[in-house]
Amino acid sequence: MSRCISFVFLISLVVYGSIANGASLQEAGKDSFVFAVSPMASPAATASSFSEFIDYLSEKLDKKVILKQRRKYSEVNDLLKSGKASVAFTCTGAYLAGRRDFGLELLAVPVMNGKATYNSYIIVHKDSSIKNFDELKGRTFAFTDPLSLTGRLYVTSLLNERGIMTKDYFKKTFYTAGHEKSIEAVATGLADAASVDSLILDDLARKGNSYAKNVRVIKTSQPFGIPPFVVSPALPEADRKTLIKILINMSKDTEGRKILSKIGIDGFMLPNHANYMSAHEVKIKVKE
Repeated sequence: MSRCISFVFLISLVVYGSIANGASLQEAGKDSFVFAVSPMASPAATASSFSEFIDYLSEKLDKKVILKQRRKYSEVNDLLKSGKASVAFTCTGAYLAGRRDFGLELLAVPVMNGKATYNSYIIVHKDSSIKNFDELKGRTFAFTDPLSLTGRLYVTSLLNERGIMTKDYFKKTFYTAGHEKSIEAVATGLADAASVDSLILDDLARKGNSYAKNVRVIKTSQPFGIPPFVVSPALPEADRKTLIKILINMSKDTEGRKILSKIGIDGFMLPNHANYMSAHEVKIKVKE
């Protein structure tokens, strides 16, 4: 499995414990720190890819960490808002929505390929006659998730700032629930175009993925702050400090570096809020 795609599986991870029964963080107990996931691919792949990461956190926290999955970013945010989940790797768009709605906070950000930023790619089939964004009018377009910055908000902002609604511009739109699925939709002709996470498409292309080989980028967004590690306002300050320390130091020990390498992360750094201004500027242009 590709490393960047593995990372994006983890992007939706939420610490979740006794949550299946609706328990809050305060009710979850002191013996489980307890993690959740909105998978970009199969649930089995997520659990398999990150078993070592989960084990590492469990050892460092000296608490059991349990993996739980959710399909949508909004469902992840609901858990964080209610206090039924404490921490999540989420998409940048979901972080911005959570910050606005209930005070979701940045905890740490991953560094990948030496950068803490990524882009949105607008793609078409490699043999398509479409050369630029303006030629997408009247076409079928694939989005990933309503809260996804690279998978919906960026494209929507491009239209909305012109005073155009997506329903009036595209012939049809639909959600795929994953960037890899959006790439597949374009490659197989199910959609004329899509917007996807640059980390995923670049990695698939490097790995020789057949779907990635059959799409072409016609527009690249400005850099955005990479999907961050966020924390529920309900998480106690002492636990936040412990988590920050574990993540920042993970690349400094042999075991931690090995695990990070497998999921395509160089390491974690303290958040730079300025990196998320470009995403915020996109989000405020969205009117639908």
